[in-house]
Amino acid sequence: MYCTMGKSVVVKGAYGEANFGDDALMCTIENFFLRNNLCVNVDFCGSSSDYCQRLLKKSGYVDVNDNKKTAADVLIYGGGTQFFLFDSNKGGFYLKLFWRLLTDNPGLLMKKIISKFSRTQPVPAKKSVGLGLGLGPFNPENNRIEQVKTLVGEMDLLYVRDATSLSYCKDWGYQDVNEGADICYSSFLNYDKAVHRNGTDNYTEKKRKQIGVIVRDWRYENGGNDYQETLLKMIEEHRDADYEFTFIIFSTLRDVAWRKIIIEGGYPCLEWDPFKSGIEQFMDTLDGFDGFITARYHGGVMGSVLNKPVVCIAIEPKLRILSEQVSGFRLWDMPFRPGDLKQAMRVFEERDFDCSDSVKSLRRKADAMFDSLHQYLVSELQTSFNEKPAMVK
Repeated sequence: MYCTMGKSVVVKGAYGEANFGDDALMCTIENFFLRNNLCVNVDFCGSSSDYCQRLLKKSGYVDVNDNKKTAADVLIYGGGTQFFLFDSNKGGFYLKLFWRLLTDNPGLLMKKIISKFSRTQPVPAKKSVGLGLGLGPFNPENNRIEQVKTLVGEMDLLYVRDATSLSYCKDWGYQDVNEGADICYSSFLNYDKAVHRNGTDNYTEKKRKQIGVIVRDWRYENGGNDYQETLLKMIEEHRDADYEFTFIIFSTLRDVAWRKIIIEGGYPCLEWDPFKSGIEQFMDTLDGFDGFITARYHGGVMGSVLNKPVVCIAIEPKLRILSEQVSGFRLWDMPFRPGDLKQAMRVFEERDFDCSDSVKSLRRKADAMFDSLHQYLVSELQTSFNEKPAMVK
């Protein structure tokens, strides 16, 4: 796979933020390159990080602000929601993040400060590809939307992960776009352990169901953070009743406010630590839960891969989209009323929950997406690129 004289591929994403979802995307894409006989040199590109090289098996990792990168033959935008324009309310979020890093990891804080005040360099590449991308939502008054449209339009091959993202592309006049699925639905996740049926008929020996509550700090002004109070009240009401709740933090770097609430409240908590754990190991831990309530998109994705009942908290559109893609999932939507949450949680009492058919359908789409990427790379990397590289941001 990795050749001294081989062509170069850079995979760009929201990597290096110690977020389980993005880390899983990164490792899944690397598994694609490991399993195929492509003579290419692969570097993943994201935020300055010390842990990504630990998770990667053979690929390199570069800081997105590194000025020493040479032009890649192909740049792959590797999954996730890389293109969106919310109305932002970041001031309080970044203040909390600053104090958290100052206390726990001052070295990482310095890297983030340097990265923030360094001019972000475009990734030089001759060709670009979008793989399993989620697009939007977009604030129509934000003038950067034209930059996003141009960037998307320049991609040689583009697969989005849902019909909503596809609709954006069609509205922008881009017809040569394909609907795939989230990258983690592909066979390259390499989590092939047999999943069992869920539901009350399968847990007769348990007194209380184990429910994982995957939370997320939300720094945008769309009301997405309003779920917090109702969720905490529900957990207090059920603490000694029919459910046993464990909070789950996918990113200790990003979910600072929630982590503070959890610690001060003495709640049980599971945290993703990429310095100590691996994707498969953490998936095994998640598999020990009977269901999930999640404010994180990849909490729902992984829940479905494990065939668990899930309540998606609609802090942003992609969680609503996921609840429509996976049969049996429930949605807790704004304005996050207590009665609506109680109704959604009835999914944990279904006698024979099974979302495996939906997952199989999404896996077929994701695998077809990777098949197309393989064909594209074989074709493009055998071509001698003589043109001057474009600067792809």
